[in-house]
Amino acid sequence: MEQFKDQKQAVKPFIARAIFLLCVMIGAGLAQPARAQSSTGDVNAVVNRAIEITKNADLDFGDFVAGTTRSLFRLNPRNGNLNQRNGDATAIGSGHQAASFTVTGTPLLRVIITRGQNRIFISRDGGSETMRINRFRFNGRRKRLNAAGEATYLVGGQIRIGANQAAGVYRGTFDVTVEYQ
Repeated sequence: MEQFKDQKQAVKPFIARAIFLLCVMIGAGLAQPARAQSSTGDVNAVVNRAIEITKNADLDFGDFVAGTTRSLFRLNPRNGNLNQRNGDATAIGSGHQAASFTVTGTPLLRVIITRGQNRIFISRDGGSETMRINRFRFNGRRKRLNAAGEATYLVGGQIRIGANQAAGVYRGTFDVTVEYQ
């Protein structure tokens, strides 16, 4: 019996180590490292057609007879009317018209027009006299291109005719910019 007790004592540490190793192995099996997850994402880009601007008509304030005081006339791009704001110059004839530009680009996108300058000066052919053009206006700044990719802008403004302005033909240029919005 004593011998049996000695064998039992000798087996105890062995069993304890075996249980410990078994627990470690079971724990190792349960505690697996986190598995990485992955997914995919789409990448998109749209290249739109470049905007093109075509001038259809120039801004033309028409003919005037200068007065003895400074005079202001405004050309409305929405209805084409030329209205005298002040002064005693006289508009003659009906040759005034708003400038017209056709914009072409990607159908159904929105565009916005801006002017390059707040005011410009037009000069008399063969002379040094000038007249100021300012308050440029549009028949709407923001537009949606139609199904064909087109929109038309009309541009008006205000002309200042000086007192006793020298007779002659006055010319100048102005810039407009159209971009996608």
